[in-house]
Amino acid sequence: MRGKTDINIQHPEVWELLVSIDDRQVDYVLFTPTVKGSLQVGTVTLADASLSSLEDAIYDTPELLGEYKRARVVVHSRHFVLLPADVDDDDCVMLVRHAFPTDDGDAAVCPVPGSDVKIAYMAPRGLLAFLGRTFNYPVMCHHLAPLCQYCQGQTHEQSAARMLVHLGGDAMDVAIYRDDALLCANTYPYTNAQDAAYFALGAWRAHSLDQLSDPMLLAGDGALQAAVVPVLRDYVKHVMPAVYPAAAMQLGRNAMRAPLELVLLALCE
Repeated sequence: MRGKTDINIQHPEVWELLVSIDDRQVDYVLFTPTVKGSLQVGTVTLADASLSSLEDAIYDTPELLGEYKRARVVVHSRHFVLLPADVDDDDCVMLVRHAFPTDDGDAAVCPVPGSDVKIAYMAPRGLLAFLGRTFNYPVMCHHLAPLCQYCQGQTHEQSAARMLVHLGGDAMDVAIYRDDALLCANTYPYTNAQDAAYFALGAWRAHSLDQLSDPMLLAGDGALQAAVVPVLRDYVKHVMPAVYPAAAMQLGRNAMRAPLELVLLALCE
């Protein structure tokens, strides 16, 4: 069930824990800002998508249970809505429940740093409460929030607009900005590179990006990037890898093995 790690934390009170949870696995990062190159990475594979499986996996992983200085958790959810930042959180919860009436889970709200937008999302019933009592006052966010913040900071000399496509195992995340305004953030399930290209180009066209000047930035799975680039370049001139945060290398070589959303969180104070 759990991935083998060699993490040995002597003074957890000065370390930070970052966790990313989906229905297949738990990825986590441990680091201390006071020690250059300290970042450590681990993965725990879940037996199934149930809450009990997640509980067992976390309780069976001592590295996740330390009394760390701070804990931040990324929750992957495909049931979410984007709302203006000035909408009251209670209204956000009501709206996301209305958008997904058959989802009997728990609703939560998180801001998108640097944008006038909130993400209201649904999490499996009991998950948020379990995280709250297991970790040390965790700060929780939707998986799109750090990726949107990252996309906002990616500028291009020829254009004020840009699109980030983050390719995962069975889903891709998309964020589109024009200047500092978030135009789109979404997650699309897919089965192959053709599907990924179709969804990316559909979002591109829906938000009227320019195929000659606006960049499409790719991140995530390298093999999928290689497969999808030839298709995308038939329609978009500037398809290129997203610039990996240079500051991440100060965290250590293991940063290259960590999920991008956790690396981005580690760089945000």
